[in-house]
Amino acid sequence: MKRLFKFLKKSPDRIAIAASAIGILLYLFLIPIWNNQGSEIAKFMAEDAVPDQPVKYGHYFVIIYFSLLIAIWSSRFVRQQFFKNGAILFIAIALSGNVLIYWTSEYLTIYARKIFFDYIEVPAIVILLLFFTLMVYKSKEQSSSNFKKYFYLVPIPLTLFFIILCQDIPLAAVITLLICILILSSNNQQTEKTDSKTKWYSITVKIIAIVLILISFAISFAIKYQPTNIVGENPEIQNEDFAKNSGIELYVFNTGFNRMAKALSPTYKKWRPCPIYLIKHPKFGYILFDSGISEKVALEGQSGLGFPMSFLFESKSKPEMLSFNQLKRFGVNPDEIKYLAISHLHDDHIGTVDAFKNAQLIMNGESKPKEGSLPEFKAASAFKESASVVGKSYDLFGDGTLQLIEKPGHTDSDLMILVNLDKGPVLLTGDAVVHADWLQSTDVERLPTQPEKAAQNRNNIRNLELKSPELIVFPGHDMPVIQKNRTDIFLVNPLFFTTAYLNIKN
Repeated sequence: MKRLFKFLKKSPDRIAIAASAIGILLYLFLIPIWNNQGSEIAKFMAEDAVPDQPVKYGHYFVIIYFSLLIAIWSSRFVRQQFFKNGAILFIAIALSGNVLIYWTSEYLTIYARKIFFDYIEVPAIVILLLFFTLMVYKSKEQSSSNFKKYFYLVPIPLTLFFIILCQDIPLAAVITLLICILILSSNNQQTEKTDSKTKWYSITVKIIAIVLILISFAISFAIKYQPTNIVGENPEIQNEDFAKNSGIELYVFNTGFNRMAKALSPTYKKWRPCPIYLIKHPKFGYILFDSGISEKVALEGQSGLGFPMSFLFESKSKPEMLSFNQLKRFGVNPDEIKYLAISHLHDDHIGTVDAFKNAQLIMNGESKPKEGSLPEFKAASAFKESASVVGKSYDLFGDGTLQLIEKPGHTDSDLMILVNLDKGPVLLTGDAVVHADWLQSTDVERLPTQPEKAAQNRNNIRNLELKSPELIVFPGHDMPVIQKNRTDIFLVNPLFFTTAYLNIKN
């Protein structure tokens, strides 16, 4: 320890060494939090949903950014002020983008996260990496060491390595820069050459950087998550007379678990199931509602979601949990599915659509899938219009057993199905009702594209439950209590509904 202090005292870059070391240590400490394997202290640190907690999950990454800024600002291994000033500016911009992602996006739409990430943080951190590489390249002229002369070849390959490891560009670049600064500063014995006259642009850049940092810190500590409480329209609804003894049965499968990123929904951190529903009609055969998590997620894990969904959601599954594998094991060939209705176009609901080649795809008529991403679909409105207390409905078979309900709210293309089972009705909501506790709250969170309509849907469904206690509502990511006398509803592979099967904890 004495040798360390002696070395730091003599080193001209002691501040840069200390700052970069703090950033690296904090990064290593946070790895268990990001991987959900932290200690009780780490878990407490990550609890950004606690309103009165002054320091939240995202603050620690802000501190890592800040340690990088101090390390570059105080470093003396390079004398080119132009590159140093540029690096300082782009650190401040990247830091600002990071803060916008974790806090300001709470008060905008979920797409704000993608915009801030794509157009602020990632470009700034990439330019910063290039500036740093040029800094190191220019500094080789000041050194006789072969090691330092060729060190400029290290930052970019090392960043690519960390991108593969972390699946995150900013995180990979920041840890790379901290490691490189620590190495270069530890080997530096030269003092920085100072100009007798400070350049005006140097002062301007540093003032801009300081202002951005102060604003970022102010935002990160001032903004807290606040519920999006929308009471919404609450019209009186009539009693619904549901037919019984239809002979229809419902089979529920779980294809995996997911949860939203903390920046999107910090009050709900539970891992929740991603169910699909097989409807067995005695006359018209098999109808599937949603297709669940994708094969890529089951095989590749979180990275299988692709960008930007991998930053918005966490998802876990296994090959045996995929829709087509479970159906085959259950005794139903995917080719036997005659209709595949999709609740909306989010990845965890359309993951294995391609496995059902013979099925007629049905979606909300307002659905706009990316070109070539899904087969041609038939709009729910193409079927015979019928009346439903939940909203405008379309009778799939013309016998009143399955009603397709187009009700935007969670997305612009939400589709629900009201099914008259043998012993009573069920409502398959998709994410129009994300989970049961959402249905009981006035908080629609930051998720819906049409919050007012989402609140109205919630109210209608809630009122329908009061008017028709025999109705069972199946949320998009939750399981209701199913009475023992409901011999027309079957939970298939119950073990798949436990988080323990995927070795995850809520």
